[in-house]
Amino acid sequence: MGLPSHFNAWVIDHYLKDQLDGSELRWESRPVTALKQGQVLIKSCLLSLDASNLLWLSEKEDYLPQLQIGDLMRGNIIGRIAASAHPEFKEGEYILSLQSWADYLVIDGEALLSDKITLKFQPHPDVPLDAYLGTLGITGWSAYIGMMEIGRLKAGDKVLISGAAGATGIMAAQIAKAAGAIVYGLAGGADKCQFLEEKIKLDGTVDYKAVTNLQHAIAELMPDGVQVFFDNVGGEILDAVLPNMAINGRIVASGSVSQYGKSEQYGVKNFPLITSKRLRMEGFLILDYLHQINDVLATMEKWLLDGKLINKNHIIHGLENAPDGLAKLMSGGNIGKLVVYVE
Repeated sequence: MGLPSHFNAWVIDHYLKDQLDGSELRWESRPVTALKQGQVLIKSCLLSLDASNLLWLSEKEDYLPQLQIGDLMRGNIIGRIAASAHPEFKEGEYILSLQSWADYLVIDGEALLSDKITLKFQPHPDVPLDAYLGTLGITGWSAYIGMMEIGRLKAGDKVLISGAAGATGIMAAQIAKAAGAIVYGLAGGADKCQFLEEKIKLDGTVDYKAVTNLQHAIAELMPDGVQVFFDNVGGEILDAVLPNMAINGRIVASGSVSQYGKSEQYGVKNFPLITSKRLRMEGFLILDYLHQINDVLATMEKWLLDGKLINKNHIIHGLENAPDGLAKLMSGGNIGKLVVYVE
């Protein structure tokens, strides 16, 4: 194909301060440069919206170099090679990669090969492309590694998941059920709890927005204690779960979305229980496990085709509407993975 003359992108105008005001990003059109030897043109097909986007839009330091004012917003994408001047990339190939919020990107091919994040893949004809950002993408990989490797899940374990109706939570719940665990979820809203019990087949849920004492509600739901807590939220919810952990329980620290973008962090009061209950709490980044992803992806793709997993994404259409998804992400207004179809 011929090169487009311009690409459209979202640029950081200013950082997030406690709450989104909707003006943090600005829309820009920039010229596309001609391909040099070794470069490729990526056409963005899908964009993933994740809790990490809120970190990258803030001044907080995290595991990647901080984005600066005027930089293109960062995100996980599925892209298709639209043109190539690099021998390792062929036109029409698909990649999963951490790139920018743009409809087209000119990228150095060697950088893609060496970044350890980009994965070339061939979508299965019977699997929707957006599944490779949700169920079969980084979200699914994180849930699998977190539950199976970090949580050391065993059949019969009593598992609790916070943010259970979110992208990672839904996947963690399905993986735990498939492994033979007894699985409960925390979610905000009756609709989300109904979805989790009816569609994901959880053994019980708590609508944390509808209870006056979350700690007591969890105790009623799981009187024998929580053996594995898969935590996507942190903050006050983690504080309410800690007294309900079983002796020698395991806490998988997957994320702290309740604290992202906030200048003042919540101080967890029940941390001493980690000692008295002999708990193991471990955080992880999927970046440390990318060497396992081909095997994980093959396993999960088979599970999806066999009906053991469902692909539940909250779809937004149009790159121009991507910032609207950040507000849903921050408020928890989505069920499942937030995905943007770029066109």
